[in-house]
Amino acid sequence: MNHAQRLAHARDVLHRAETASGLSRTEDKQGWQTPQALTPVLPTLTPGIVAIEGSTTILLAIAGHASAQGAWIALVGLPLIGWGAAAEHGLDLTRTAHIPSPGARAPDVLTALADGFDIIVAGELALTVRDRRALAQRVRTRGTAILSTDWPTASAVLRVEGGEPSGYDAGIGHLKAIRYTVSSGSARTSCLWTADGLVDAPRMLRAVS
Repeated sequence: MNHAQRLAHARDVLHRAETASGLSRTEDKQGWQTPQALTPVLPTLTPGIVAIEGSTTILLAIAGHASAQGAWIALVGLPLIGWGAAAEHGLDLTRTAHIPSPGARAPDVLTALADGFDIIVAGELALTVRDRRALAQRVRTRGTAILSTDWPTASAVLRVEGGEPSGYDAGIGHLKAIRYTVSSGSARTSCLWTADGLVDAPRMLRAVS
């Protein structure tokens, strides 16, 4: 066995050991289920890039739902999101990396993360058109998904409106839910962010009526 063969064998053994111990992502994963409330606009999160405009809550809810299924998540360029917010939205912190401000190194950071993480949650980053094109190709070949607040050439775009709180009465009371309307093309759905996560708004309203 020559040097190249030994190296390939070592990498294969390492990969199998990591997968068996839960220390690496599942390479044959074809997609991640999204919260049921969002299935009308995003049935499955597959390799590629999804832009989510108007709400970091919806962004993190999708990531948290995938994290509960075993996904490895990287948060990049989101300095205002801390570990507490990540955990509140369902992310397993033992399988989450956080790079708040990658700066000019953003292209290199994202390229490296695409090789080891299932989902990259990205904020506003210093990326050129060429960087975005190269990263789009890389995540497709690596089986990675990017959820971004700012990606003009995303393969899918979710537009979020609303964010109105409910549960207050003339300034008195506790916040019970935040209502959002999410659309993608002609598809549209309403949902509520509650203490139990993201739920379908019509079903929630029927339950409390």
